[in-house]
Amino acid sequence: MAIRYAAAGVLMLLPLVVPAWAGRGDKVSLYNVVWTTPSRNSDGSMPLGNGDLGMNVWAEPNGDLVFYISKTDAWDEHCRLLKLGRVRVSLSPGVSLTGRPFRQELRLYEGEVLIQSGRPNEQQTFRIWVDANHPVIHVEMASDTPVRVQAALEVWRTEKRELKNGEDMGVDGFSATEPPYSYPDIVRPDPPASLIWYHRNVASLWPITLKHQGLGELAVPEKDPLINRTFGGWMCLYPEKGSVEKVAGRALRSSGLVRTAHLRITCLTSQTPTEEEYVRQLRLERQKAEAQSVEALRRRHRAWWAAFWQRSWLRVTAVHGQLARRLRPMRTNTLPLRIGADSNGDNRFRGEIAEVRIYGRALSPSDIAASARGGVPATGLISRWALGTMKNGNVEGQGSAGAILRSRGSLSVVPVAPWPDGHSVRFTGDGYLETPHSAALNLTDAVTLEAWVRPEVLPHGGGRIIDKSHAGDSDGYLLDTYPGNSLRLIVADGHLSYDAKLPTDRFTHVAAVFDARTARKELYVNGKRVAADGSGSDGRPEHMVVSQGYALQRFISACGGRGTYPIKFNGSVFTVDTDRRYDPDFRLWGGCYWFQNTRLPYWPMLASGDYDMMQPLFRMYRNALDLAVYRTGKYFRHGGAYFPETMYFWGAYHNGGMGYGWNRQGKGLFPTDNEYIRYYWSGGLELTAMMLDYYAHTGDLRFLKDTLVPIADAVVAFYDQHYSRDAHGRLHLEPSQSLETWWDCVNPLPDIAGLKFVLGKLLELPKEAVGETRRSAWRRVLSELPPLPMRTVDGKRVLAPAEKTGRKSNMENPELYAVFPYRLFGVGKPDLHVARETFARRLHPGNRGWQQD
Repeated sequence: MAIRYAAAGVLMLLPLVVPAWAGRGDKVSLYNVVWTTPSRNSDGSMPLGNGDLGMNVWAEPNGDLVFYISKTDAWDEHCRLLKLGRVRVSLSPGVSLTGRPFRQELRLYEGEVLIQSGRPNEQQTFRIWVDANHPVIHVEMASDTPVRVQAALEVWRTEKRELKNGEDMGVDGFSATEPPYSYPDIVRPDPPASLIWYHRNVASLWPITLKHQGLGELAVPEKDPLINRTFGGWMCLYPEKGSVEKVAGRALRSSGLVRTAHLRITCLTSQTPTEEEYVRQLRLERQKAEAQSVEALRRRHRAWWAAFWQRSWLRVTAVHGQLARRLRPMRTNTLPLRIGADSNGDNRFRGEIAEVRIYGRALSPSDIAASARGGVPATGLISRWALGTMKNGNVEGQGSAGAILRSRGSLSVVPVAPWPDGHSVRFTGDGYLETPHSAALNLTDAVTLEAWVRPEVLPHGGGRIIDKSHAGDSDGYLLDTYPGNSLRLIVADGHLSYDAKLPTDRFTHVAAVFDARTARKELYVNGKRVAADGSGSDGRPEHMVVSQGYALQRFISACGGRGTYPIKFNGSVFTVDTDRRYDPDFRLWGGCYWFQNTRLPYWPMLASGDYDMMQPLFRMYRNALDLAVYRTGKYFRHGGAYFPETMYFWGAYHNGGMGYGWNRQGKGLFPTDNEYIRYYWSGGLELTAMMLDYYAHTGDLRFLKDTLVPIADAVVAFYDQHYSRDAHGRLHLEPSQSLETWWDCVNPLPDIAGLKFVLGKLLELPKEAVGETRRSAWRRVLSELPPLPMRTVDGKRVLAPAEKTGRKSNMENPELYAVFPYRLFGVGKPDLHVARETFARRLHPGNRGWQQD
């Protein structure tokens, strides 16, 4: 497979960027993605979509064009967001793409993928696009030589099947003891020269969640959003001449050889009383699109994308005064160093490890290549352990630390290794190795971690290889296989991951390098570098990488952001089946929405003017408001509303461990079993802040009255009525938590900052749209807020996560919520130095969504 340009840039690393407000949206074509070799599977696919209907498109070495079809509202019986199916387009006689000229281009301005292969006079072309104005997929084929065209529907949901062994992650069954299932699709035998298929929900999780969570009064069957929900498509093939044959009920084939052909797939989701009614509605959608020529449809499709790119023209054209980059040094601790487990004894490695090495310097690429072949670089070795030499539970170490590894639990030496007559230690999950803390193991500026590993098929959480860091923190260094059989390095500067697909049938040399002084953060597999942190690593100028990353992210949001429901944080409609143990419907974390993750694609839409794509997010929470108000009254006997951090699209908790909890014996209606989200109320405040910005941008009075004010009023009322006042008459937030990270808190900063920011903005709204009663209540609550929590670190006054914190359980920086999303601190505002000092002392630097780097 060709090298794929991975576009990722962190704007905060640029001392000065120069934005160019170009006058033409077609400048975005500079950031098209081009591949020059075909792909083995969906790992190498390109995304396409019209905002609701999505595709993953790839060309395989045998010449087949393959794509997945997804839709933003394809919710199954258990509220999993499914794919509609997979389609394979084959040309006969087929031609292998291996060694032939090949070009696959994601064309951003046109909203299409163009694939061209072959030499002059024997070229074949596919143009693939999802109509921006209709729920229709188009594949236009052209061949210099006559071919027979076949389009085959590939479905994997063919029978009722239990989801188990990790495939049920985040998926609720219909009771605590009943597992979730995958249910079969329907492929109709009619009509004779086209294909109709769909999935129709025969059961529903919706009433079960409501009844289990004490809200059974709301389970009116007519309002069930899942039962009889039907989603699928109608596939039609139009060759330039001749007829179409149906092959084995699942494929369409041209009757003769042709030079051009057009494949159309019309898709629909609808809740209908019968299957026949669904087919009738699907037929109407097909007829609506087919009333126009493909040329007219393509022209209007491109016009939509051209208008989209004209909404904003932000590019970075140069980086001036760029400073030498330096990474944040590693932090130190007094933990033991462990092989095969984390600091809590969890995340245990399963498989064999033959040797582990730790260097106090960053080995060069040539050093690592030599080491992968068995060599030992001359300098900087802290510890080297040949695990196969373990005797009586001890492994003698070589190097300056001279540390001895001691077994904890059950481990065994086995006669397998990456070298002849060698041995290794087998980890079965029942034990691990550790050596006590020593000063030699406390590294700050540089480290190289190496190991020879042969893992089993590991669960999503992976397994630790080398760990000297608190679980859930980045206060040391660790190398593990998260997720699954991947590869990940974590240091204070952040994490670096690679989808290594570590094999289970042979040993692999893995290595991680970190050097704060030279800004190196790299992962290696068998002596070859496979991942590196830092933009521009592929040789392009940094401003190009940043600009392309911005354009591609905006494209992805546009492809999946205009549907009935918000963008799913865990893959949108573009998940691929990278984990071969499960079918293509598998989605890490399941079908619920996590607000802290879901918000991330939406904040940038304000600056880019993509207001239409924000509507699904606002609509979901507005539709869930009545349930949220009712639940608050039922659970707490007061008014207002809160939205769970983790919720189904109708507003209910996840029934299992990610939310409410199945076992309610001896428990009241509240609290939830999941402590990570138990008192996590502040998502409603951030949603309100985003809606306030939306109104400030658009001046949409209908939105203000129908959506913003009802949600804001309910969220503020919840805080007002749920919490007591202290001796000074100030709001006292306890019990509470500061995001997912700090539990057992008093007065968490995100909630206080959110209330302060939101209430100030609410009081600026037009009086006639709000009413004096609301304004009076909002002024009172604002006057009763406690001060933002502060603390002193190194003699500097900084923001604190809460007035009082208890247990620490995650890796967020809640103290920085006063900077973003609640802009109480910033350029031109008081005490900017406080925000800067807080940022400099944040516990969790990183460029993931939870961090603010």
